[in-house]
Amino acid sequence: MTPEKVIGYYFGILILLGGLSVLLGLKYTLQRWRSLPESPWKASSFGLGLLGLLVASLLEAPFLYLGGWVALAFAAGVIEESVKLLPLRFFRRSPEWERWKLAVGAGAFLGVAEGFLYTAGIFALDQPLYLVAVRLILVGLHTVWASVSAGFLLGGTGRGRFAGVLFSMTAHALYDLPPLAMVDGYSGTVVAVLVGLSGVFLLVAPPVAKKAAGLVGQVPWGSGGHDEPEDIEEIQGRLDAPSTKDGN
Repeated sequence: MTPEKVIGYYFGILILLGGLSVLLGLKYTLQRWRSLPESPWKASSFGLGLLGLLVASLLEAPFLYLGGWVALAFAAGVIEESVKLLPLRFFRRSPEWERWKLAVGAGAFLGVAEGFLYTAGIFALDQPLYLVAVRLILVGLHTVWASVSAGFLLGGTGRGRFAGVLFSMTAHALYDLPPLAMVDGYSGTVVAVLVGLSGVFLLVAPPVAKKAAGLVGQVPWGSGGHDEPEDIEEIQGRLDAPSTKDGN
């Protein structure tokens, strides 16, 4: 099978499997988000998301000029998943739950801004419209990956704290690798193997996102008089339970 045909299948996998992965990953992320106190996050996350995109673009530029497409995939995974954690650095004095929200928001805004630029390129170059769906799914993946990275860093312990970042960087790199490997001249077999690996990381993203959301629920809330966060299973049970009124 030619690399071009494999990539055609890959985009279909991204739309179907990636779409399902995003829906489930965002479900767990939003459940945790809604269990946390309200906080002003939009302006800070927006600014840091754009700053992260600018920094990532500058750091990735040498790989574009050198034409090392496979190297660019790995660089993008490391760089973009790192810059989405800028809120953890800029808001070190804020409660852990608030820093997690800011990182998730920064990841979402970075994904939206990047997606807007790529979508404009799709229309300008008259590329297939299904690529717009691929870019839309990546916005969700950016958000889920940011949630995973920040969740493990803030709620994990020991070396396990870095498992989320490692997962997100690897998943991101594998997302980019198949088409860039094709451009670099790799065989259809190699590209197919990369597609399979990317699919595996899409499959496991929802349970990893659920784990990250659970870890965020275990971090200290600090002062403010709020109740402790619920477990993700408790939140799910409360949302699924039928609502009743007194006296019925």
